[in-house]
Amino acid sequence: MTTVEKRGLSVCLVGCGGMGRLHGESILRHSNLSGLSICDVDPSRARKLAGELGAEWLPLTEALSSSTFDAYFVVTPAAAHVEQLVRIVPSGAYVFCEKPLGVDMASIDAAMPVLRPFADRIQMGFNRRFDPHMAALKQRIQAGDIGEIEQLRIVSRDFSAPSVESLVGSAGLLFETAIHDFDLTRWLLDDEICELVCLGDALINPRFASVGHIDTATTTMRATRGQQVVIQNSWRTSYGYDQRVEAFGAGGRLTVSNPADPLVLHENAAGLHRGPISTDWFARYPEAYFIQDTAFLDAVSSCKAVRPNLIDGYMASHIAQRASESQSAGSLVSCEIHVGKFAQMHQPLHD
Repeated sequence: MTTVEKRGLSVCLVGCGGMGRLHGESILRHSNLSGLSICDVDPSRARKLAGELGAEWLPLTEALSSSTFDAYFVVTPAAAHVEQLVRIVPSGAYVFCEKPLGVDMASIDAAMPVLRPFADRIQMGFNRRFDPHMAALKQRIQAGDIGEIEQLRIVSRDFSAPSVESLVGSAGLLFETAIHDFDLTRWLLDDEICELVCLGDALINPRFASVGHIDTATTTMRATRGQQVVIQNSWRTSYGYDQRVEAFGAGGRLTVSNPADPLVLHENAAGLHRGPISTDWFARYPEAYFIQDTAFLDAVSSCKAVRPNLIDGYMASHIAQRASESQSAGSLVSCEIHVGKFAQMHQPLHD
């Protein structure tokens, strides 16, 4: 991809919920920004956030059909992502899309002929790749500190479960939560998943099953070089937002634990005393979101390829789909993509 420095980026933020505000604040901190426009399906919400951030607001239809923006941030509900990407990419703008790429593989596959030529201009919101702790883990793995990974274990548990009502229309635990871990697995292993089995149930709240959702899942996977992976997901803990990773190999193990204060621990007759861990994603990963957004806008400024890109989003969604099918069927499933389709997905891109 040709590198030509762009000066003064014009950016459009699509979606004005809590995530929209978070990204909006990060965008405004970028040194190469000329202007930020904000839109939402609810015009009053767009006006409100635009006023609070000192940005311009636009009607959603006008914003999505514009050819004046260098970049978009799509921070809308997951069910809207594919349709909005299809409307935006013909303009040639870069797009940051929050995860997941879509809520089912049928809609994602249908959109790929339009999206595929722009794969290296579409960055997916897998923020954990940009977390300094996870980035350090990746560097240590690449440096060969433990040799080839033989086993990878990821724990990802939210502090408090969502309400049953909020799950109507949601893509669910595997597509909205575990998808971070599916992407993290591919990134840390630098490999693809060939088969998996997923056990899932509504153990926290049986009412989740009434709207078609599980709240607890354990997914066991095997990558193409034989590496074994176990991912545990839950929507509830009694102690905080639990985010841990362990990579194991012949040279030992590397771990990312839950950051918690104080750094100086107190132990006495009553036991070991330490502070609680973070209670939500915002408290755990604020730095990761800022680094992620900065990396995207830096790529736009330099006309460079983004990572993680559309293909990473596609592959994580594919794993989520197969995990869902395994959970429903209660059986081991293949996760490989047909060789011809896989080759087409990974072919070199052209400007």
